Amino acid sequence: MALLERKPAFTPDTCSSGTGGIDWSAIASAGALSAFCGIMAGFVLAGIIVVIGEKNPPGGDGHASRGLRLLLPCFIGLATASYLYALVSGELVCSRAITEQLFAGAILAGDAVVVIVALSWLLPAYGRDNNDTVGFFRGLIQFAAQFSTLMLIVSSYGFNNSVLHHRAAGWTDALVWGTGGLLSAAVFFFWWKPLPAAPEPSARPRHQTETFWRDEVLLNRRVRIASWATLYIGGVLAVASGVAVGISYDHWTSLSPWLVDVLGEVGLLLPGGMIVAAVWAVPRN
Repeated sequence: MALLERKPAFTPDTCSSGTGGIDWSAIASAGALSAFCGIMAGFVLAGIIVVIGEKNPPGGDGHASRGLRLLLPCFIGLATASYLYALVSGELVCSRAITEQLFAGAILAGDAVVVIVALSWLLPAYGRDNNDTVGFFRGLIQFAAQFSTLMLIVSSYGFNNSVLHHRAAGWTDALVWGTGGLLSAAVFFFWWKPLPAAPEPSARPRHQTETFWRDEVLLNRRVRIASWATLYIGGVLAVASGVAVGISYDHWTSLSPWLVDVLGEVGLLLPGGMIVAAVWAVPRN
């Protein structure tokens, strides 16, 4: 009973009062974002059904399987993000809502890039890779990846300053922008970096041509890594958001600055790694 009496009285805070300098309502925007993620998940599911049901032209099965491998974890991630945003829409604790939205937004930002990479693999799968269409998609992927990285930086920076009521240390803000800059550079590097030269025919199995080695060995391995990274990183972020939901309101009155900094970096680095892995797995002309 004594412990219950010490617990602070609950006062609802729906991010609408502007208390502590919070100038964005994570709760008010959550409903629309949940619907947006749900719509994206529906389109991804439609793409999965098409890939499974449509017959590929000769030589397209491998490319279609790579696109499908990337689409499947994206569907799970976007559906989960939609659910997590729906939870945020019912929040009555502003700082908890901001934390939940940090992780749900990280899933959305990462999966949005992976979906475009998956679609780019469907071009050669269905013979639509003429007239440098793959080159256009590569440029689109670079733009989307850099934009998503920028949104992750802004989200992490806003999270730190909102939860700490604009009293975040200057070095933590610099760390967020520095980490984001490194991620942006990594995205460009792995997008631009040419593929390594194929081994000499004498060093390859007899059935492996240079094209087979590029697609079925090298890029297939990269797609496999990117798909597992999408699944596992999305799962970690979803668990983090779900754990935040279950933490009692009295723990959110004053978070330690070091914990806020760690959460902000996690919400930037994990989806950033997902984006880098996806860009590394884009098809080539």
